[in-house]
Amino acid sequence: MSTADRDWFEGFFDEDYLQFAVDRFPAEETAAEVDFLIEALGLGEGTRVLDLACGHGRHSVELARRGMAVTGADLSAPSLELASARAAEAGVDVRFERADMRRIAYEAEFDAVINMFTAFGYFAEEADDRLVLERVAAALVPGGRFLIEFGNPVSVFGRFEARGWHRLSNGTLMLEERVYDAPRGRFETCWTFVHGGERRERRFSHRGYTAPELAALAGAAGLEVERFWGGLDGSELEMGSRRIVMLARKAE
Repeated sequence: MSTADRDWFEGFFDEDYLQFAVDRFPAEETAAEVDFLIEALGLGEGTRVLDLACGHGRHSVELARRGMAVTGADLSAPSLELASARAAEAGVDVRFERADMRRIAYEAEFDAVINMFTAFGYFAEEADDRLVLERVAAALVPGGRFLIEFGNPVSVFGRFEARGWHRLSNGTLMLEERVYDAPRGRFETCWTFVHGGERRERRFSHRGYTAPELAALAGAAGLEVERFWGGLDGSELEMGSRRIVMLARKAE
């Protein structure tokens, strides 16, 4: 299977992806995740939160519903359009902005920044991932906190499946094919969508950072790691944990 383009993320998050994402996360799961975010980050009414790579806004909208002052930033115009519609439907005010996460220009504007559902490691060069965390640190007020939720590559290796099938709620059949490029430390994935006689492919690639690697990147950006979890359920991080949740703080 050929690898994705270097800038695959510029057009990947279209209607096909959004259908998958909406199907993947029911409202009750998002609500439980936000419960965890509020406790882990110490959020309260009026807390200024940046949802970086906010996608279709499921966390942004729920946080705003709980009284937070939320900004959602994402590069995908279709994702932001859906996020805005969901916020309007929920009757909440969220500031959505289209931005490349490497180039956000916020300066000491947020009490907390979140980055959810492995929305990190997209770029071909590690220097760009470091730049993202530098911009996160700049966006935080002194003492502000950053939480990232990321797939745990260590757990993937023991249960790796080269392909899998899914049927989406709109009737689309989706084939997911995966390979791991060990020298580059990257997961290369091809999604094939079949619906109404049409066949569409979407390819993406991300770096599978381990917990110590994430901690090193955060430290280099001026963020002090406070703790890890193995999921948004608050479980301890172990070898078999499917997720890595890292909490870090900007020095005061």
